[in-house]
Amino acid sequence: MRKTSLLSASLAAAVTLAAGACSSGGSAGGGGATTLKIITWVNPPAVSAINAIDAEFHKKYPNITVKLQTAVNVNGPYETLLQQTVDSGGADIVTSVTQLQPLPLNPNRNNETPLQFWSTSGAFAPLNGQSFLTDYQPSALAAETYNGKVYGLVSGTYQEGVFYDKQTFAKYHLTVPTTYSQFLAVCQTLKSRGVTPLFTALGNVGPVYMQFLYYEAMIDLWYPHAPGGNLATALEKGTAKWTDPNFIQGMNEEKAVAQYLEPNYTGVPWESMPGDFAKGKGAMLLDGSWDLSAVQQANPSMQVGFFPLPFSNVAADNKPYLADDLTFEVLNSSPNKAAAMKWLQFFSSPSVYAQYVNTTGISSSQNSGTFSGYSAKALGSWFGQGVNRNVFYPVLSPNNGYYDQETYWPYLQLAVVQGSKTPAQAAATYQQDWKAP
Repeated sequence: MRKTSLLSASLAAAVTLAAGACSSGGSAGGGGATTLKIITWVNPPAVSAINAIDAEFHKKYPNITVKLQTAVNVNGPYETLLQQTVDSGGADIVTSVTQLQPLPLNPNRNNETPLQFWSTSGAFAPLNGQSFLTDYQPSALAAETYNGKVYGLVSGTYQEGVFYDKQTFAKYHLTVPTTYSQFLAVCQTLKSRGVTPLFTALGNVGPVYMQFLYYEAMIDLWYPHAPGGNLATALEKGTAKWTDPNFIQGMNEEKAVAQYLEPNYTGVPWESMPGDFAKGKGAMLLDGSWDLSAVQQANPSMQVGFFPLPFSNVAADNKPYLADDLTFEVLNSSPNKAAAMKWLQFFSSPSVYAQYVNTTGISSSQNSGTFSGYSAKALGSWFGQGVNRNVFYPVLSPNNGYYDQETYWPYLQLAVVQGSKTPAQAAATYQQDWKAP
């Protein structure tokens, strides 16, 4: 899931601390006992997978004990913990949900996210020369590369789209839609049978979860026509504008699709989405593949399929949203860098990495490997496939106007869906608030 940007306070302290740290790890995990500390947010499948890996790692390296610290909600308590940890050097390995790239066209202290600033200013240790990098896909390495140095290990990617109950589709003789018209026909059929067609939830998370609609609309309708084949860059350079008819069409279609959502979608807690879908409260779930493990846990016998939410009537243009997710960085201030590199090497080994992918439901960012988890089966041929956020959604700088900042961008999308703004009005507001980085 794509989250809001991190806290910006105390960045100078983090960089000062990193600059003062020695470049070689203090403890190599060789002779004496070492405690390796990792921090992450509460993502139950990932926490479970990392805890299991830590236990196996300790068996292989008995002198290294791994301590995992978590904080709930990557947009709140965890971003505070991350800020404090980078400032204080209070861990060896930190995790992030956003990546270093893409940087703004003209990166500087004012328009970089804290994560980008840390990465470009020496807070993280470069991973170049580590053998575990060799099996990672070029796109995963590029997402964490700056001036030829790799500053993070992207553990995988997630897809967003439509997860559907195969038994419900079979009951009503429905086939997987590949175009916008076909999708609306499926929704209409289900609604006429008294079945809630689509389930998603904004409660406790807010309109950011409108992303399950607006990302797909941008990918299917606007991205295929982007100047230079990169919509994000075109918007940053000004060769594409938010008032583009394809964007306006996408918002019109979002409003049409939203009439088939669970009626109280703005109030239902997002935490209950997977379980509600598993209980049959909707035939289709708009969500990210990170929630598939929760669906499986709630209803192990449920047969789930997947397709990209189609906004185009050109079937080939309809592709899933894909984004890099949980990324590991080694703090330059860590006295245990050698042990941290050993942990990343162990994590990246084929059997351990496959265990991580199968447990979390994340799609692999490695070149090789066979994966048999619930998510891989549900996603089928779409496993690991899609249009990466980096090429269709631009950097939303804190210098932009209100509605072109990461936190507030989704509010206009919800306003359009609820009818308080027209798509043309929303597009004009985005363009008015836009300042190319």
